[in-house]
Amino acid sequence: MRFLLIPVSCLLLTHSLAHAEAWDRPGWQLTLQDEFDGTQVDVAKWVRRYKWGEAQINGELQAYVDDAFQVQNGILTIVGDRRTATYAGQTFQYASGVLCSVAEQMYGYFEARLKVPAGQGMWPAFWLLGKNGSTGVNEIDIHEILGHQPSTVYMTVHWGTDYSSGHQSDGTSWVGPDFSADFHTFGLEWNPDSIIWTIDGVERKRHTGAGVPQVAMYLILNLAIGGTWPGAPDGTTLFPGLYQIDYVRAYTRLPDAGVTSTGGVSGAGGATTTGGVTGNGGVAATGGVTAIAGVTGNGGVAATGGASGTGGRTGSGGAMATGGVGATGGVAATGGVTGTGGATGVTVAVGGATGTGETSRRGGGCGCRVAGTPSAAELMAFAILMLAWRSRRRQ
Repeated sequence: MRFLLIPVSCLLLTHSLAHAEAWDRPGWQLTLQDEFDGTQVDVAKWVRRYKWGEAQINGELQAYVDDAFQVQNGILTIVGDRRTATYAGQTFQYASGVLCSVAEQMYGYFEARLKVPAGQGMWPAFWLLGKNGSTGVNEIDIHEILGHQPSTVYMTVHWGTDYSSGHQSDGTSWVGPDFSADFHTFGLEWNPDSIIWTIDGVERKRHTGAGVPQVAMYLILNLAIGGTWPGAPDGTTLFPGLYQIDYVRAYTRLPDAGVTSTGGVSGAGGATTTGGVTGNGGVAATGGVTAIAGVTGNGGVAATGGASGTGGRTGSGGAMATGGVGATGGVAATGGVTGTGGATGVTVAVGGATGTGETSRRGGGCGCRVAGTPSAAELMAFAILMLAWRSRRRQ
C-alpha cells in the first residue's frame, strides 16, 4: 500500500480538479443559476413582468407580453417583434419581454453571457433594481446597449430620493467589439462600499463612495423597443430583434471561515509559508473539509494550527491526518494513517474534499472535487508531505 501513495494522491488531485464546474467561483456561493437547459422560462426563478407593476416608461413603444420568450438549445431568447399587443391598459405596435428574478439579495456577484440585437430602436438591458418597498432610487445597470451603437456599453449606478427629483447617477460608456456579433460575459461585483463592472472578465468601471445601494435587489433582463433614449425603430430596423442569453448566475460571498494555518506549513529545517493558507477562495472547497499539510511525523511535516476537520486517524510515530480527507460522499481516507512507525494507505486531497459529494450547482453528487486551482501553499504542502513519507520509509 505504501508504494501506491504518490500515484493515488496525484490521481485524487487530478480527479478533483477535473470535476470543478464552469460556474464554480472560488470564495463565492451560488444563489441563482439558470443555464436555460429546459424548454420554457422557469417561473420558479423568473417573473415575466416588472415586480412593481405595469406602466409605459421612458417613452418605450413595446408591450411586455408572456409569449415573448423562447428557450432552446441552452439559450433563452427575448424576442422583440412588430406586432400589436396590449400592456398597462394600452395597445402597442411592438411586443417584447422582461424577466425579473424571484431571488433578491444584498451584495454579491452577478453574471450573464449574452448577445444583443442590433438595429435602430433596440434597447436591451441587464440590471439590478431595489426590492419593492425600498426607499429612494436603487438601480445598477450592468449593461445597457443601444441597437444602433452595438459596440458601446453603458454602465451606470443610480441613487437619490426619487427619479423625478434628487436623482443622481454615475455612468460610464465603453466601446468594445460589436456585442451583437457574438456572445460576451457581463459581470458585476456589488460590495457594501464599491461596485465593479467587468466585461469578458476585464474590469471596465468601478464606483465607490455615495450611491452604492444598501438594500436587497433583484435581477432584470429586458428588451425595450423605442423610447426617449434610443429613438423609434425606422426602415433599417430588422425584426424580430433577438436578445439571447446563455446563462444567468448570482452569487453571495462566503465568509472567511476556511482553513487557516497559523504560521503556515513547516517541516523539519524546512519550508514555511508565512501567513498560512486561508479559505477565502483559496484552500477550502465550498463548504468542504480540507486536509492540507495536516501530517505530522518524527521530523516530518508540522501544520501549526494545521488543517482541521473530522475523523482523522493517528499512527504512533507515523503521520497524523488532522481531519483526514473524509466527508460524506467525499474522498475518504480509509484507514486514515495507521500503523506504528509508518503511514499505510494515506490518501491526500490537497485543497480538501467537499462534504456531501460533489457540490454540483445542479444538485448532483458524485465524488469529490476542489473548487478552483490549488494554491502555491497547497502544492508546497503536498510536496513536503511526499518528502516526509519517503523519509519515514528509509527509517
